[in-house]
Amino acid sequence: MMKIVLVGNAITASILNSYLRGDSRYEVVGFTVDDEFVAQGGFEGLTTIGLSQLQETFAPESCRVLMAIGYNDLNRVRESLFLRLKGMGYTVETYVHPDACVYTEHPLGEGCVVLPSAVIEPGVRLGANTMVWCNVTLAHHSLVAENCWIASGTVISGQAKVLRNSFVGVNATVVNEVTVGEYNVVGASALISKDTKSHAVHLARSAEPIRYSSEDYIKYFGV
Repeated sequence: MMKIVLVGNAITASILNSYLRGDSRYEVVGFTVDDEFVAQGGFEGLTTIGLSQLQETFAPESCRVLMAIGYNDLNRVRESLFLRLKGMGYTVETYVHPDACVYTEHPLGEGCVVLPSAVIEPGVRLGANTMVWCNVTLAHHSLVAENCWIASGTVISGQAKVLRNSFVGVNATVVNEVTVGEYNVVGASALISKDTKSHAVHLARSAEPIRYSSEDYIKYFGV
């Protein structure tokens, strides 16, 4: 059984801790964050260690670390911690939930997290330290680069590319052979049908109220 220290002590860490508790391959032995954040979260029964004390508490040869923090600052925080932990001698675990389906012949990048019901089709390349949430489809021969966050329900279509440090929101779709530039924000339910520039933001139009009441709408248009 692999001993794991989760990197994070907030909501993402809570979710991954729940998954790992039910996975016989792993034992979560603690949490780690930058020292100034130790008091801002945590979980009963498990220790949260400041990064400065990590090596003397959980030596690199005794465990692995798993990235369990959010997408703050376009994943730059995740990227910084990933690199620092590698520099401290830790192996960053690549976690694939047992209910995910991975068919690509290419090795997944170090430190990736792939959650339940995600499908990674043949030919996909997935970069290091990228989060793939539940019910995501990475279609054939697509690429998602390092330090990305792909939210639940997203579809990255065949031969599409999502470049480094991008955030793709819930139920977004990237069309075949389209490239999402690096450091992009793609909002929930957005449809990306053309290449985007780096550092761009693409949001779907929010649902807006119309002048009919729900009763009148059903009367005239049906549901």
